[in-house]
Amino acid sequence: MFELDIEMLKEQGLQIMDTAKKTAIDIADKGKNQLELLNQQARLSKSQRQLGALVYSLHKAGEENQPLVDKYIEAIAEIEKNIEEIKAHMTPDERAEAEAAEAEQPENAEPEDAAAEDEEIIEEEPDRPRGETKICPVCHSEVDAEALFCNHCGAQL
Repeated sequence: MFELDIEMLKEQGLQIMDTAKKTAIDIADKGKNQLELLNQQARLSKSQRQLGALVYSLHKAGEENQPLVDKYIEAIAEIEKNIEEIKAHMTPDERAEAEAAEAEQPENAEPEDAAAEDEEIIEEEPDRPRGETKICPVCHSEVDAEALFCNHCGAQL
């Protein structure tokens, strides 16, 4: 007759469960890395646009504010560093996949999730028109609501 070895079945069940747990953790970590990479890429794109808008507005006004421009450049460099750190923690396959997706997008395009995120923000704040301003907590000057730094005193917002 066929004899059941309960201990063997129990051991095999535990091994399967342990494998499934490790696989689930790996998939979750991969998803977290990809999400964080997308978030950092969206921040990079936004910061680059803000820097361009700042340089243009300063040029148009005939002003110069190199310390403020330098702060934006430093912020962009920090975001780029974060992106590289995230990529360093990815497997070679994940990194290649992320770089391929990055290469497919035009240089000026945001990641699709970031564009959707902007749309969600707009939907969440229907009363807020584009170009709204806020007040700098340091010098009390009016600055663009999306600015990272005050364009008058350079304080981080």
